[in-house]
Amino acid sequence: MHPTYARLLAAELKRRGFGEAALVEGTRVARTQLLEEKRFLSFEQFRRLALRGMELTGEPWLGLDVGRSTQISSHGPLGYAMVASADVGQALSVIERYSALRLQVAEFSIERDEGRVQLRIEDVLGWGDLEEYISLHIIGAISLVLETVSGAQLPDTRVAFTYSAPDWTSEYATRLRAVTLEFDAPCCVIDMPESLAETHCITADASAFRQALRLCERAEAQHQSDGDGAQKVLDHLLDREGEYPSLKEMAKMLHMSERTLNRKLKAQGTSYQMLLDDVRQELAVWYLRQTEMPVEAIAERLGYRDTSNFSRTCKRWFGVTPRAIRGKTN
Repeated sequence: MHPTYARLLAAELKRRGFGEAALVEGTRVARTQLLEEKRFLSFEQFRRLALRGMELTGEPWLGLDVGRSTQISSHGPLGYAMVASADVGQALSVIERYSALRLQVAEFSIERDEGRVQLRIEDVLGWGDLEEYISLHIIGAISLVLETVSGAQLPDTRVAFTYSAPDWTSEYATRLRAVTLEFDAPCCVIDMPESLAETHCITADASAFRQALRLCERAEAQHQSDGDGAQKVLDHLLDREGEYPSLKEMAKMLHMSERTLNRKLKAQGTSYQMLLDDVRQELAVWYLRQTEMPVEAIAERLGYRDTSNFSRTCKRWFGVTPRAIRGKTN
């Protein structure tokens, strides 16, 4: 996930009196990674932060507040294109086309039928215990954009969630005042009348829209190019548990020089060693908590020939030993 969305969570918590140190406590996400680095967070890293945020606030509807407080500029060129769109329908099309620039946990599609327009939000990762948070964050952010560009509340609009109605549904209604809420739906949906989709955007600017689209296209091309860097490195590392290649070997696998690979990774705010550590950390926690493999076998699978070295590394990463991690619940 784009680090912006974790930082928006941190900003919301800060408004409530919780600092960054409290948010990252126990999440295994470094404060510098949350606030300064450019690289995307893994879903598991974001999951730990969101769960921690809800734990601190005691508010399961936290995602809605984070989404509703998100400034359009936080979405980058995607946000600029939405706000400069000619009408609401065009803003929805921008979301459908370019949402992956900022968010890879969901896919968006538009369906039109009998005078209605639906923006469908599909879970593509398996959100699990973050289903409510992510659904609310997305709904909150998009509803705010639609209200901003249309200059009004959302008349005759239905918002559907895939989970059962929680006891705190009134918190939803307070924040989404003009919409009808539905639960236990087959898909998360924002359903509106065609007349709303055809509403002229009060923020429309044809020249700014064309410029924002060019920025989106450039970012998309860069994102695809970056796949030659961090994402492909991660793919190779995940395929080679216990036999991790050196930087030189990895560069050769990717048909580029070490210098080129280092440059690509640096441009993404990361390095080969950081990616290798990320993979080892995630796999270490998974094996320790989800399997009964001996610690010695896990160490060997992660490329540590010496179990004591693996134990020292775990203490550096997580502050506790492998056996302590195994004894903890998620």
